[in-house]
Amino acid sequence: MKGFARREFQLMLLRRMSDFQPELVEAACAELSASHSEYMTAHNRWQTMLRSRSAPKGLPLYEAVLGPADERQQVPYGDVVLTAHRWRLAGLWPELRWEALVGTEDFVLHGWLVRAAGAPVPALGPVAGLAPWSCVVDDVLARFPQARQRDPEVPARWGVDVTDGDIVHRLLFVHGLLQQVTR
Repeated sequence: MKGFARREFQLMLLRRMSDFQPELVEAACAELSASHSEYMTAHNRWQTMLRSRSAPKGLPLYEAVLGPADERQQVPYGDVVLTAHRWRLAGLWPELRWEALVGTEDFVLHGWLVRAAGAPVPALGPVAGLAPWSCVVDDVLARFPQARQRDPEVPARWGVDVTDGDIVHRLLFVHGLLQQVTR
């Protein structure tokens, strides 16, 4: 994929995050020395590659864009075993990795940002005080054992509900990174 690599992949991730955190996305674009037009172009190009008849599909697409995975790990999932492929993205989220859960025939079942193995998990205070971009889904599930995942039925998004007394906090993640906490 000429001209599309880890920097552009990060820009592509920012497009969906801008729906919730436009100020953080603007700062991230500045950090990557990218314009609004560049991140929109990266998003559009990724969407085109996903739907293209000539572009590779599944894991081969990620490998064409990101190179070989930096880490691979077998992950039991019900009655099957998936392979988690993880890539360093550097730049915006050095302590995170892009993870693609891959099944048979290199089919990608899910992709999102996860904490790097051995990277310290941030100290998470009360659920109501969680800041955008401060944690990933697994951080919240580890900190709040009563948390329940929910699928918001929108690609690239994930939800977690955390009950604190009588209050249910709804956490919204985009590409696995926290974007919003609502009651």
